Amino acid sequence: MIPDGSARSTMRVLLVLPTLDEEAGLASVLHTLLEDARFDAFDLVVVDGRSTDGTVAVAAAYGVEVVLQHGQGKGAAFRTAVDLFLAGTWDAFAMIDADGSYPPEALLHMVPLLKEETLVVGDRLGGVLEEGAMSRLNLLGNLALSGAASILNGTDAADVCSGCWVMRRDLVQDLRLNSTGFEIEAEIFSASIAAGHHPRWVPIRYERRRGTAKLTSVLDGLRILRKLVVRRLLIATKTRL
Repeated sequence: MIPDGSARSTMRVLLVLPTLDEEAGLASVLHTLLEDARFDAFDLVVVDGRSTDGTVAVAAAYGVEVVLQHGQGKGAAFRTAVDLFLAGTWDAFAMIDADGSYPPEALLHMVPLLKEETLVVGDRLGGVLEEGAMSRLNLLGNLALSGAASILNGTDAADVCSGCWVMRRDLVQDLRLNSTGFEIEAEIFSASIAAGHHPRWVPIRYERRRGTAKLTSVLDGLRILRKLVVRRLLIATKTRL
């Protein structure tokens, strides 16, 4: 069973790793998280989208519980994790991709900022991009989408498609989400702004992913842009998975 965060003397964090065929990267991420005592305040859970490779076996080998997500897509994985989080008593929610592109150590600098902030996001575009970590097309797309998010919401969106987030419980309770795919990060940003929570951006290192990328640059980029526009113009409703 995943601890529910109730037995604590410091801030307890539920760290979610969404996976879909991430066998190649998951082992290194879990090794870092479980071997470093600085992560003792983090409870880990893998939310899996029905992987067909060895992802679930890797998590089991490290003793990390796997929760099967409701529905399909990264957004559905995040929303499944939110339901799990709200059913417990953790103080904070964290998420990073399980492909090894986000060094888990970044979380150690981000979580303490929650004493003053409700939302802290890892900023790849303002940090260090490892050679080969992001194609030129993806870089231009990320810059364009972040620019669009900034204009639409009248506030800085340094890296709206980042996959490295930490947030306090009061923000998670305020989120109204209905995304199922890769537009989830853009919706978290928009929903947070709508609820009066402005992110703190922290520059981080971004490394080459292990395994096959799931994102399709142009099509998913258009979906993300559409979500940004829709969330700015319409009052969102939370849908069930």
